[in-house]
This record gives sequence, structure tokens and C-alpha cells, in this order.
Amino acid sequence: MQQHAVSIAVLPFRNLTQDPGQEYLIHGFHEDLITELSRLPSLEVVAAQSSLAATGPDASSDTVASRLHASYLLQGSIRRGDRALRINAQLVETQNGRNLWAERFEAPLDNMFEIQDEIAASVANALAARIDTARLGRARRQPLTSLEAYDCWLRGFEGLRQGTLESDLEARPFFERALELDPHFARAYAGLSLSHFNEWSCQAWHLWDENESKAYDYACRAVELDESDALVHVVLGRVLLYRREFDDGEKHLDRALALTPNYADVLAQVAIGKYYLGSAEQAHALALKAARLNPLHDDWYYGMVGLPLFSLRRYEEALEFMLKAGASIVDFPAYRAAAAALSGNEERARRDCRSFLSDFVAKITFGRAPDPGEPLDWVLRVNPLRRIEDALHLTEGLRRAGLEEPGVNSFGQPSLRGVRPAALPLAGNVFRCDGQLWTVAFDGAGARLVELKGFGDLAQLLSQPHKPIHCLELFGAPLEPGKADEVLDRRARSDYHRRISELQMELEEAEAFNDLGRAERARVELDTLVDALSKAMGLHRRSRKLGDPAERARSAVTWRIRSAIKKIQAAHPRLGQHLLNSVRTGTFCTYSPENNLNWQL
Repeated sequence: MQQHAVSIAVLPFRNLTQDPGQEYLIHGFHEDLITELSRLPSLEVVAAQSSLAATGPDASSDTVASRLHASYLLQGSIRRGDRALRINAQLVETQNGRNLWAERFEAPLDNMFEIQDEIAASVANALAARIDTARLGRARRQPLTSLEAYDCWLRGFEGLRQGTLESDLEARPFFERALELDPHFARAYAGLSLSHFNEWSCQAWHLWDENESKAYDYACRAVELDESDALVHVVLGRVLLYRREFDDGEKHLDRALALTPNYADVLAQVAIGKYYLGSAEQAHALALKAARLNPLHDDWYYGMVGLPLFSLRRYEEALEFMLKAGASIVDFPAYRAAAAALSGNEERARRDCRSFLSDFVAKITFGRAPDPGEPLDWVLRVNPLRRIEDALHLTEGLRRAGLEEPGVNSFGQPSLRGVRPAALPLAGNVFRCDGQLWTVAFDGAGARLVELKGFGDLAQLLSQPHKPIHCLELFGAPLEPGKADEVLDRRARSDYHRRISELQMELEEAEAFNDLGRAERARVELDTLVDALSKAMGLHRRSRKLGDPAERARSAVTWRIRSAIKKIQAAHPRLGQHLLNSVRTGTFCTYSPENNLNWQL
């Protein structure tokens, strides 16, 4: 396996206080700093005991580096003043003795122990970033075939930060090369996942299904290979949020936070995840901490601070941070427009709305004039908000800023096939097919969902409440349950039934583990096979006997309806629960609500 981490030794900081009684404090800081650095998977930190043993009164930096086999040395001093403790730190590259980084920190004596951990975390973040920057600089000067696996990760990740389709494509060969060098390098899989995630969540709508599947599969592989890397948990957590698998997504974000509670980039990414999950206060605190630990951060950090402020209705503060974020992410100007509109600044709202639409046409539709309601629809889908009230809040702000609400046409474009549902404000009880999508509403909220066979079955049941409908009628076959169809020979029939059984077990297992992507693929194949069984003819036009069509229809319709309700439940929990309570399947299927409801069908 390739060695990905660079080795660093933290030398004991010199005590400049001329007070031997302060040695305990300096020793404690040394231990805390090593602990923080050890949390970062890109660094391999020499143990404190070895650092102490190698550091003698006459030992030079070269001697210490040689003894500890370290590529970098971190050294410094601590001086106690009247009111503050002053800490100086510097990073030295042992190969050439060059000083790469130096910084000074101060800790007030009255709360020194309270912020000592944060100073250690700040040093660790700055140090890791500086080492990566130095290594990236060397990697840029080398051909792809000469790079080590971690260098490939740095080059690929640098491309992903640019956020364009072209840079995503250019980044992938670096991750693929890393996997050639080390098939077990988890971060390379995380990089491949991110390259497809960028397209799936923001850019290449026509490749939605393909990119969603790849982003998810690569992220899962990364976590399987290294559960100790916080970054790969963040990647999988974000992908799961966009798949609207909120509970599982939150588990991975929390795991990332537990692994590296002071790693700035991870904190910023977890912050936006917590915002989507509806935990605005926690998101704001995490984003502020990330910015504090990484004072030389990229502009998108400001957006991570501003998003939860918008959710907290602190619009002026949200605007302040969003302005600093600029247009580093396409939907930031849309948030500025919404915040300005909700704070009563209509002129500002209209200006930011025009800025967003300009970026949307340039970067999302690539010059095509958007359909009515398409930009607002896009914002709702690339911000996977768990709480319906948060989606309604954002929708209202964008509507006031001048964005047209999504219409049916904006959802029916072929390039948008496979989109995940976005929460929408809809009145009444609706279960209606609008082109390629279904519009559903219940209890004051609604969503739009991609076509699924079971939706048609549910619509038929909703149109005739309390009336038993035979499964063959829903299936679209004649009401002759006792008659057998002549369609397949014995071997073909056996193959079909074996595969159907396998798919049913796979579907049950995927649903048990809440693996919605795998479950969806199993459902599609299952529906295809069941339909084939109902229509197929035998080989060489020789008719073969198949089982009772009523039994086949009962099984197929049951699976279709269950799958449809699960999909609705993910997008609209209250409607999903209502259908789960009131729909009965079997040979006869029935919709029996406790109270009679009027449905717009």
C-alpha cells in the first residue's frame, strides 16, 4: 500500500518564561497539539515520547529529523506575559531546512485553559493546509505517472474546487491514477464521488440518474475502505442528503464531526449539512468555528455562515456574509435576493435576483433561456431541505424577489428526468399526473415526483374510496382469475420466477437498510420482469402455460403500491403515512380513509 500521509514531528516548545513551574503547561500544550494533528489523516505524527527522546540539549534540527524520519518539524516557544501567554510556532521542511510557515498566538491568562485546545486546533489546521499547499506545488511540476497516490488526490481535489464540468472531467484521471497505485485509497473514491456529485447536484441534468448512482456508489466504497477518515464520511453524508435519505446522511455527518471536531473544512461541510437538516443554530456555530480555525479560508466559508442565518430569520446578517461569499456558488445570489426581499429591501432583492438569473443561464442552462419557474425549481432541488417549512420559507423569499414559481412545464423537460422531489406549497388534496411527473399535495404541503407505476394504481384507488378493486383491474388484465395464460416454457418460467424472488429479497434487504438507490434499481427490474411475464410468448411461437394471472397480478400490484407509498413517504411524510394507514392491498385493493377527502385527480 502507498504511504499517503506525510510525517511530522512536534518538538517540545521552548519555555521562555524562565519559570520551571510552567513546564507542566508547556508539556500539556505539546500533548494537545499532537492529539489535534493526529486527527488529520494527511499527517503521520511522531509520538510525543519519541519527540522528547530525540530532542537533546545539543541536538540540531537535522539530527532530530534524521532520528525521527520526519519530513517536517514543528517547533516553537511559549512566553508568559503579565496578562497573556504568547505562543510562537514555525514549520520547517527538513529536506532543505526551509521555513514554510510561522504564526503567533495569544491566550489570555484568565481563560488560558479554555482556549488552549482551540489554539492547538488552529495550529493544526494552518499546518495541514500549509503542508498540502507545499506538496501540491511540487505535484503540479510532475507528470501524472510520477505522482504518488496522495499527490494525485491533491491535484484532483484542486480541480474539483474550480466547480466546472471541465475541471471535474480533468480531475478524474488523477483519482483513477491514485487507485492504480493503491486500490484501497479511500480518498480517491471520495474524489470520484465528488466529481459526479458536482454534476448530479448542480450541472449535468441530462446525466442525473447516472451521476447520482456513481456519486453514491463511490462514496459508499470510500467509507468501506476507511471509516476513520472524516472527509469520506462528509462526502457520503452530503450525497445521502441529496438523495433525501436524511437520517443516514446525518449519521455520517455526525461521525465526521466525532472523528475531527476541529478540522475546519469538515466543520464547514457539516455546517451546510446541518442547515439542510433543519438544525440552523448548530449549523451557524459550526460554520463560525470553521472560519475561526481557518482565518485564510475560501470565500464559500462565508456562505456556510450566512445560510443558517437566513433560516434563523436574521436577514441583515445573512446578507452581510452572503455578500462576502460573492458568486462562489451559483445559488448564493438567490439566497441574497430572498434575504433582501424578506427584510423589505425590494431594490436589493431585484438586483440580486437578476445576478442569480445571469449566473443560472451562464452556468446551469449554458445559454438557454430557462423555462417558467425553472430557476426557483432548481434552487429548491439543489438545497435538499428536510423540513417543509424551511422550503416554504425559501420559496416565499424567492417569490418576493421576483422568481416565478415552478410550473408544470419546468418539471416536464426530458433533461430533468429522475429529479428528486422538492417541497412546494400546494393547496387542497392533489394526486395528479402532470406529464412526466406527479403532483401530490396533502395537509397544506406538496411535492412533485418522477413517474412510478404504483402512482397510477393509487390514483385509481383514490378516485373510488372504500370500493374494493380487483388486482387484475389495476394490473390492466381481464377479470378472469381462473384462467391460465399460455406464454412461457418451463425453463424460461423457472428463470423468471427465480430472478423475481431474488429481486424481492434484494428489495426487502435494501429497504431494511434504507438503501433507496439500490431499492429503486431493484423495483425497476422487478416491474420489467413482471410486465414481461404478463405479455410474453413462448419460444418459437409455442405457447406455454404460466401460473394463475390473478396471483401474478396480486403480487405485482402489491409491490407497485408499496414502492409508490415509500417514495411518497420520503418526499411528503404526512401523505405517505396517510396512504400507509388507509390503503390495503391483496386480491382486492382498497383506499379506506378515516374521513372522506376530496382529491384533485
